[in-house]
Amino acid sequence: MVSKQYLSKDDQVLIIDDFLANGEAVKGLIDIVGQAHAKVSGIGIVIEKGYQKGGQLLRDKGYHVESLVIIQHMDDVTGEITFKND
Repeated sequence: MVSKQYLSKDDQVLIIDDFLANGEAVKGLIDIVGQAHAKVSGIGIVIEKGYQKGGQLLRDKGYHVESLVIIQHMDDVTGEITFKND
Protein backbone atom coordinates (compact mmCIF):
# COMPACT_ATOMS: atom_id res chain seq x y z
CA MET A 1 0.00 0.00 0.00
CA VAL A 2 1.26 3.47 -0.90
CA SER A 3 -0.43 6.67 0.25
CA LYS A 4 -1.80 8.85 -2.55
CA GLN A 5 0.28 11.73 -1.22
CA TYR A 6 3.46 9.86 -2.25
CA LEU A 7 2.51 8.62 -5.72
CA SER A 8 0.56 10.56 -8.35
CA LYS A 9 -0.22 10.45 -12.06
CA ASP A 10 2.72 12.79 -12.74
CA ASP A 11 5.32 10.42 -11.26
CA GLN A 12 7.73 8.17 -13.13
CA VAL A 13 8.77 5.15 -11.06
CA LEU A 14 11.90 3.01 -11.21
CA ILE A 15 11.17 -0.35 -9.59
CA ILE A 16 14.14 -2.02 -7.87
CA ASP A 17 13.98 -5.62 -6.61
CA ASP A 18 16.57 -8.00 -5.22
CA PHE A 19 15.53 -11.28 -6.91
CA LEU A 20 13.43 -11.88 -10.02
CA ALA A 21 12.10 -15.37 -10.61
CA ASN A 22 8.47 -15.53 -11.78
CA GLY A 23 7.97 -11.78 -11.47
CA GLU A 24 5.05 -11.79 -9.03
CA ALA A 25 6.52 -9.15 -6.68
CA VAL A 26 7.35 -6.83 -9.58
CA LYS A 27 3.89 -7.36 -11.11
CA GLY A 28 2.39 -6.32 -7.76
CA LEU A 29 4.48 -3.14 -7.76
CA ILE A 30 3.50 -2.42 -11.37
CA ASP A 31 -0.14 -2.76 -10.31
CA ILE A 32 0.34 -0.24 -7.47
CA VAL A 33 1.98 2.22 -9.87
CA GLY A 34 -0.87 1.69 -12.34
CA GLN A 35 -3.54 2.32 -9.69
CA ALA A 36 -1.91 5.72 -9.09
CA HIS A 37 -1.92 6.34 -12.88
CA ALA A 38 1.85 6.86 -12.66
CA LYS A 39 4.35 5.43 -15.16
CA VAL A 40 6.91 2.65 -14.70
CA SER A 41 10.11 4.01 -16.27
CA GLY A 42 12.11 0.84 -15.79
CA ILE A 43 12.83 -2.16 -13.61
CA GLY A 44 16.19 -2.86 -11.97
CA ILE A 45 16.98 -6.31 -10.63
CA VAL A 46 20.00 -7.38 -8.62
CA ILE A 47 19.81 -11.13 -9.41
CA GLU A 48 17.55 -12.54 -12.13
CA LYS A 49 16.86 -16.24 -12.36
CA GLY A 50 16.98 -16.33 -16.16
CA TYR A 51 15.84 -19.94 -16.30
CA GLN A 52 12.48 -18.85 -14.84
CA LYS A 53 9.86 -16.90 -16.77
CA GLY A 54 9.59 -13.57 -14.92
CA GLY A 55 12.15 -11.51 -16.79
CA GLN A 56 10.97 -12.57 -20.21
CA LEU A 57 7.31 -11.95 -19.35
CA LEU A 58 8.10 -8.41 -18.20
CA ARG A 59 10.22 -7.71 -21.29
CA ASP A 60 7.47 -9.11 -23.54
CA LYS A 61 5.05 -6.63 -21.93
CA GLY A 62 7.37 -3.80 -22.99
CA TYR A 63 9.09 -3.02 -19.68
CA HIS A 64 12.77 -2.09 -19.71
CA VAL A 65 14.38 -4.62 -17.35
CA GLU A 66 18.06 -4.42 -16.36
CA SER A 67 19.65 -7.08 -14.16
CA LEU A 68 23.09 -6.91 -12.57
CA VAL A 69 23.43 -10.70 -12.82
CA ILE A 70 21.38 -13.27 -14.71
CA ILE A 71 21.65 -16.88 -13.58
CA GLN A 72 21.26 -19.13 -16.59
CA HIS A 73 21.33 -22.47 -14.73
CA MET A 74 21.62 -23.83 -11.20
CA ASP A 75 22.55 -27.49 -10.64
CA ASP A 76 20.65 -28.83 -7.63
CA VAL A 77 23.10 -31.72 -7.18
CA THR A 78 26.49 -29.99 -7.47
CA GLY A 79 25.42 -26.47 -6.52
CA GLU A 80 27.14 -25.15 -9.64
CA ILE A 81 25.76 -21.86 -10.97
CA THR A 82 26.10 -20.80 -14.60
CA PHE A 83 25.74 -17.09 -15.36
CA LYS A 84 24.48 -15.66 -18.63
CA ASN A 85 27.19 -13.90 -20.63
CA ASP A 86 26.20 -11.02 -22.90
